[in-house]
Amino acid sequence: MKLKLISICALLFIVLSCDTKKEFEQETAPYFVKYFGEDGDQEAVDMVVKKDSIIILANTNRPGNSQRIMLIITDLNGNILGQKTLGNGKDARGRNISEIGQDIEPTADGNYLVLSNMYRGIDPATNENLYDFKVIKINPKGDSIGGMEFGNNGDKWTTQYIHSITPTSDGGFVVTGNSTDETIAVDPGLPPPDLEDIFSIGFKSDFKTIAWTTLELGTPVGSTGEHFGSGIKVFEAATNKYYIFSYSDRQLLGATDFESNFEVITFSGNGIPLGFADNAGKATSDETLAFVAKVPAVLGGGYYEFGTSVSQNASTSAGQLYFCKRSENLIKQSEGTINVSGQFTAVSVTPCVVSEGFLLLATEKTTAGTTVRLIKTNLNSEAQWSVDMGSFDKLSKGSSIAELPDGRILILGTIELETQDKVGLMKVNANGEFF
Repeated sequence: MKLKLISICALLFIVLSCDTKKEFEQETAPYFVKYFGEDGDQEAVDMVVKKDSIIILANTNRPGNSQRIMLIITDLNGNILGQKTLGNGKDARGRNISEIGQDIEPTADGNYLVLSNMYRGIDPATNENLYDFKVIKINPKGDSIGGMEFGNNGDKWTTQYIHSITPTSDGGFVVTGNSTDETIAVDPGLPPPDLEDIFSIGFKSDFKTIAWTTLELGTPVGSTGEHFGSGIKVFEAATNKYYIFSYSDRQLLGATDFESNFEVITFSGNGIPLGFADNAGKATSDETLAFVAKVPAVLGGGYYEFGTSVSQNASTSAGQLYFCKRSENLIKQSEGTINVSGQFTAVSVTPCVVSEGFLLLATEKTTAGTTVRLIKTNLNSEAQWSVDMGSFDKLSKGSSIAELPDGRILILGTIELETQDKVGLMKVNANGEFF
């Protein structure tokens, strides 16, 4: 089967090069390209699509100010209903910070949790970046109604970087990520040096109490810990049972070298690791997990992991796109590379219910920049069509993707214009086209 590749670079350039606000607010049939922002540069991060609106999480860099979190609320036609900036450039102790919005997730009570990493500067002793993290609870209008800051686990850890937040059924939440603080877990003791340690932290509903903390998530019998890796997403599988999806170069039993693979760990409600599922990845490359989607029962259920596969010791982080489909109990059903040519960094995946398959979002490396690549696969993860969005000599990248009930597709990304970066929202048909 010949894979269809559609380039809409010229269309994006024409639409996004217009100057007047009016041109972006007018209806463009059932499909559109719109961008949002303010003075300075803005970066798209994530979105939640509701029945009648879209909540977009972004970051903004205003001239003369440090980075802040931006919330943009639109209707389903991309018309702005509200926009606000969160944070004041200070943490709870009054220290200067930059806030990096990372994730937004709906809660059972109809509100949302916004996760951000707070950048505090560089550790002069190690030359590494220092981070705390913040969680803000907002209502559907984007107003803050609570939250907390996690300041280095009571000054016990030097730094931690969080990749995602997961609301839990008891009203609390779980975060997961990694830390470059080498004191929080045991060094594997073999070269290369220990650079990162995986962890997750559970919080109760009061935002103040830590329910549990996992450090390096245990070590399987006959293996050593990781030199690098990160938790990417936690799922609540059942009462008192969680899955953490991550990547790690942990050396497994029988292996002769350290290579990064997709890794899944089961742990209890008090943070105690219970076991490891079979890793996914190739023996001669490093697989880095980017996103995990829960597959609905109508498509067979289970979990879909999506990431990037790069040859070991490669000088670039871009490579082939890699997937792993698992059952509800984490049994591997299929894995491998996606059959599209190019050099990519995986971004996001969502199950495609209307046309039965998966929608993959990636950032593609070009000869002079990066573009947004949208790929539709069937249920066997075989690419059916592929759409390239952006200009080859600009730095545009994907952020989030969603399928609407009628099969149309929403794509969120960061689009580089002539002088600034803006948040771009695109609506295309079920074949990735604007017509």
